Amino acid sequence: MHQLKHYTALADRLQQSAPEKHEVLEEEINIIIHKLKFIPLESRPQVEFVNRTADLIDREYLEEILEIAGAQINPLANSPEQIDILIFKADSMNFLSTLPELINAEYGDYKAVQDNNIFIILKPDFGLQEDNLLPDTEILAEIVQSKYFVYGHEGEQWIRFAL
Repeated sequence: MHQLKHYTALADRLQQSAPEKHEVLEEEINIIIHKLKFIPLESRPQVEFVNRTADLIDREYLEEILEIAGAQINPLANSPEQIDILIFKADSMNFLSTLPELINAEYGDYKAVQDNNIFIILKPDFGLQEDNLLPDTEILAEIVQSKYFVYGHEGEQWIRFAL
C-alpha cells in the first residue's frame, strides 16, 4: 500500500484534538486494511471514478481511499476493457435520467458496463473534506469489496445502477 498521506494527516490532527475520534478512525481503517491484506493486488478490481459535479476532488485523496477500500491503483491500466467498476458522483437523483445516454455515448465499451458494475455516489460532500475520510472509505469499500463490507450506506449515500 502506498503512503497514506491523507489518513496520516487526519490521524495526527485527531490524535491531538479528539483522541476518541482518532481511536475510531484508526481502528476502522485498520479493520478494512486487515480484511483485504490477503487479496493480491492483481486480484483487486480496477475502478474508474467519474465526477459529474462541479466539486473538485483531490485525485491523491481519491486514489488513497480507493486503495484502502480494496481497489487496484494502476494508472497505466486505464483501458475500458480493464475497468471492472465504474463509479459516478452525482449532485442529485436527476442524474439517473441522463445516465443511460451518457453510458451509451461514452462508456459502452467498458467491462464494468458489460458486467453491470455501475455505481452512483449521492453523498454531497463525498471526497471534499479530509475529515470524512472514514465514511468516504466505507462507501468505497461497500462498492469495491461488497463481499467483505456492509456499513449501511447503500441506498442513502450510494446506489447501484442497472441498465
